[in-house]
Amino acid sequence: MPTLPSEGGGPARRSFIIVLPGHGDPPKGAYQTAVVPSSAHVTAKQTVTYGLGGKNTVTLSSRSDEGCLLSLQRDIVTLDGARLERQEIPLPPLPKPETALAAAGALLVAGCPPDKLYETMLPLT
Repeated sequence: MPTLPSEGGGPARRSFIIVLPGHGDPPKGAYQTAVVPSSAHVTAKQTVTYGLGGKNTVTLSSRSDEGCLLSLQRDIVTLDGARLERQEIPLPPLPKPETALAAAGALLVAGCPPDKLYETMLPLT
């Protein structure tokens, strides 16, 4: 796993981790960015939580047979340093919404443009 130098001379910071639903907490360590379920305990400079609750960074604002509307509740910074502002992003229908939210959060953090997220997520339907 890639690491980044830490600020202040402490231990190296791992750059990125994603934790899928039902897989518990991530391995101990400090991360630059973590995409995790809201119940996970992690130390990260940026934590992107996902789930169906309104306090998550990545959640759904609506869901129907025709598709879903992902709600990015807070600004996030991608791995290359770009800022994504709060917004709603259309998605295809999702059979496993929490797993799809984990994937969407990871894709956004990795730099997938929000307007390309729909087509990128189609294979998950």
